[in-house]
Amino acid sequence: MNDLPLSPQNLKDLLNGRLSPEYDWNVVSVPGSGDKMVRLRTIEEALEEFDDEAGAEVLQQYIIQIKPRRNLPRAPIAAQKPANDQVYLGSGALNVDYLLQNAELLLSSCEYALARNIYTRVVKAGQSGTKTAEALMGMARCFELENQFEDARAKYEESIAYHPTLETYQYLSTLLLHLNKPYQAAEALERALHLKNISPKIRYELCKAAGNSWMRANEMASAEKNYKKALEVDPSADEIQANLGALYLHAEKFADAKRRFQDAFAANPKNDKALAGLGSCLLATGDKRGAHDLFAQALAINLQNSQAIFHLVKCAYELKSYATAARIVENYIQTSPININLLYSLAGLQFHLGRMTDSRATCDKVLELSPTHSGARELLEMMEQF
Repeated sequence: MNDLPLSPQNLKDLLNGRLSPEYDWNVVSVPGSGDKMVRLRTIEEALEEFDDEAGAEVLQQYIIQIKPRRNLPRAPIAAQKPANDQVYLGSGALNVDYLLQNAELLLSSCEYALARNIYTRVVKAGQSGTKTAEALMGMARCFELENQFEDARAKYEESIAYHPTLETYQYLSTLLLHLNKPYQAAEALERALHLKNISPKIRYELCKAAGNSWMRANEMASAEKNYKKALEVDPSADEIQANLGALYLHAEKFADAKRRFQDAFAANPKNDKALAGLGSCLLATGDKRGAHDLFAQALAINLQNSQAIFHLVKCAYELKSYATAARIVENYIQTSPININLLYSLAGLQFHLGRMTDSRATCDKVLELSPTHSGARELLEMMEQF
């Protein structure tokens, strides 16, 4: 048995006569002069702790040694409760909450197989529908993180069958989009809309997500229906107006698309997608200069708008107006992943602006990445003629 830990409380118990009779104790004074080095750090810390409680004026310090008496029978040590006992309640039933908590800890520690074993045990126990559903969703998450996607999908669906929750539908729809199944993802999101007590904010997000998924599935009528449901919840949502504009633009309903983009821009002048959408409408109707300027405005708000950068370069070449596009593309390249086609376009813009040194350097970058790029080689040959 170890010595009783030395602490202020044990000292108080000793002085007050409350220390168990199974211990012997000695008090040894600390010398007031001479070598005061204390070799055991634990004792040094204890003395400092006593100093804090005693105050500034301390006349003498002591070390108290407390040990169990050898000649007395030791008091029985209470047996520690085995950890496994926590798995069961007093009634003998599984402690499901305890198991689920441990499974969640294992899952967060990337111990997916161990977590899945616990979730499986809960499911086999046949508990209430909500607990079974929670365990099934946990199994699905484990399968998904192990890249066993079809098993994950099946468990999400099984969990929903026991007790549908918003979280489970969201996990399922995200997985289906990852599997490139936007049609099924949209259906899952629409099923989530039938849950009780959904807040307006959640309803808006579900309608928007369902609309986006239907768009990816090229189901325009269903996408439009969900976007309009989202607008019923929040009529001022510029994001939804811009999404409807993109939908009508895709369907070549240019007048409807333009009106939706204008509504989005009116609600939020910083909506770069609305400006780029208006530019696309003008481009489709032949106004290349107006489109060029709107794409540039969109990129001033969000330089990462890839659709706007593509159309801006196209307009610049068709209008033979290169300066704005060259400046914006140079900035874009500095902050974005390398795109060989965009680098080549920049080299051409620089060439048309007479910036031969810059154009050569950009062509060299293109050829470093793609040594067989014929366009960059042809552009370098043209520069040799100057």
